[in-house]
Amino acid sequence: MTRSKKLMIGGIVVLLLLGTLSAVLNKKYDIQYVATLNAPVNVVYNALNDLKHQSRWNSKARLDTSFQLLCAGSSTQTGASCDYSSKIYGNGILRILSANNKDSIVIADEIVDGKDKTFGYHLAGKDSLTTTVTVRATGHAGFISNLWNYIHKWKLKKQTQHNVENLHAFVTERYKDKIYNGFKISEIALNQRFFITSRSEVAIENIQQYYSQNISGLYQKALDNKIVVTGMPCALFYKWDENTKKSDMAAALPTLAEMDVPGSEAVNIMPKLALKIEYKGEHSKTGIAHMAMDEYMLDHRLRNDIPVIEEYMTDPAKEPDPSLWVTNIYYYISPR
Repeated sequence: MTRSKKLMIGGIVVLLLLGTLSAVLNKKYDIQYVATLNAPVNVVYNALNDLKHQSRWNSKARLDTSFQLLCAGSSTQTGASCDYSSKIYGNGILRILSANNKDSIVIADEIVDGKDKTFGYHLAGKDSLTTTVTVRATGHAGFISNLWNYIHKWKLKKQTQHNVENLHAFVTERYKDKIYNGFKISEIALNQRFFITSRSEVAIENIQQYYSQNISGLYQKALDNKIVVTGMPCALFYKWDENTKKSDMAAALPTLAEMDVPGSEAVNIMPKLALKIEYKGEHSKTGIAHMAMDEYMLDHRLRNDIPVIEEYMTDPAKEPDPSLWVTNIYYYISPR
């Protein structure tokens, strides 16, 4: 038998052995990782239970600047999913497989090449301000590649560790620093406030037009009735309905006391605790700040009481650059 034939037969034998070994070895591999996070259980759970936050703490998003996340529908609770694209990691889908009892959640990373991974998070309160996170992550290897499961497990553990470290930074910023969507949120005590207002149900797309038309009319009423305006003009929001695309709102001017002015409605808001965000930019683009308020209230188990106030601190006639306009946003709050 020639040397080349011996090498060929030896190679075939090795391939058969590798194939047999791969066939009997488990193609599934998993790891466990435990860490302590400096935030309450509900804050950590809320961060995990909203897939749109993955762009802030998922290791793929942090390591690839091309990472983009698209959440077309709901991004929370069981069944929610968001598509992602990445030049480094390819395209895939993040999906919440289960979200139960506010202390456990399973998220799948469904990759186009079929090498899906699942991350199961179990949360336990170490104390009222600290959470122990136990992650069980699972992956699947293909034929032959499962021979190197020890390498896959090492990579999966590193990915899980990076995820949890990023998650820790994210929840710390939100809970301790009170920064949501880039906005610093303050809890303040607001004094009693009085307004004269023009209120109506308005199509959301027409809010700016309604406000502009009616705020000028209120200034004229204040002038005609010798009423002192004690601050900057505001919009008061009593209801915001995304289904009907309508808002119950009012253009409003602050006054020293409750005033009965024909053609307007007097509003008296008693002293109360409130949340405040100082927003800089166009009035029509405050939505991201309102979402920050919603997430803060969810984390701190608060509910907002009507009305929500937008106080416009910049006169557009004096400052033509919308990026420099300042809006104070107030949410009156009470415990859930």
